[in-house]
This record gives sequence, C-alpha cells and structure tokens, in this order.
Amino acid sequence: MARRRRSSLAVTAEQARQALSFLIHEGKLAAREVQKALSRRERLIQETRERLAQLGVDGLQLTTRLAKGASRKIRAARKAARPTRGPARPARRRVSAVRKAAMVRQGKYLAAVRRLSAQDRAKIKEVLASKGWSAAMAEAKRMAK
Repeated sequence: MARRRRSSLAVTAEQARQALSFLIHEGKLAAREVQKALSRRERLIQETRERLAQLGVDGLQLTTRLAKGASRKIRAARKAARPTRGPARPARRRVSAVRKAAMVRQGKYLAAVRRLSAQDRAKIKEVLASKGWSAAMAEAKRMAK
C-alpha cells in the first residue's frame, strides 16, 4: 500500500470541486482518474468498516488505555457491527419516574372513564378538579357499576 502523504493544503469541499473541474477542463487531469480515486476511497472506507466490525467492540475497548478519542472508535465499531435492516429509528428519550407514573395514572383514569356517558364524564371531571385523581377514579368505578 502506498504511503500516505500529509497535505498542508486546507480547502473546502466546494473549493476542491472547483479545482478538480478546472484541472479536468485544462486537460491536466482525466475525469476517469477522479472517478477511480473516489471509488478507491469508498472501497478503503468500506474495508475499514468491515475490519472494525470483525474486530468488534471488545478489541477496541483495549485501545481506550492507549489512545485519546477511542470512545469515538468504539461508537463507530458498535455502529458498524449493528445489522442494517430497515430504516434507522431515532433513539428514544428516557422517561423519568415521575413522568412514567403520570402516564400510568392517566391510563388508569382513561380506562375508568371510558365506559361512562358524557354527563357522567363531566361529573368525574368536577371530582378530579376538586378532590384529585384517586377520588375521581374511585367515583368513575362506582358509577360504572
């Protein structure tokens, strides 16, 4: 494998695109050479991802003692090791205990009120406003019988 040379040239993606198109236009660079270079780059990226996936997370966790920024490598290895079936779903946010309790309470309240008529529901809303959740649910269960 050829040794990689460091470049002190810092250009944006747009500047690089303009430079490539200029060099191609002047005939100093063939378009197929650019396409080959891009395909080699994509192949190198794919090989690197496959190697990370084969190495797995356990192998990369050993490097945490040796190098800074290894947590990024571990995250990349975990991502590469994941099966890619179907569309990616956004991560769920953790629900606090207080919020979870409120959701359970609301579910029980809706279950108690569901069988009631509109007039009875209005009465239960008044009980809820004046006496609270547990009294409203007890009243709704009593009315449902």
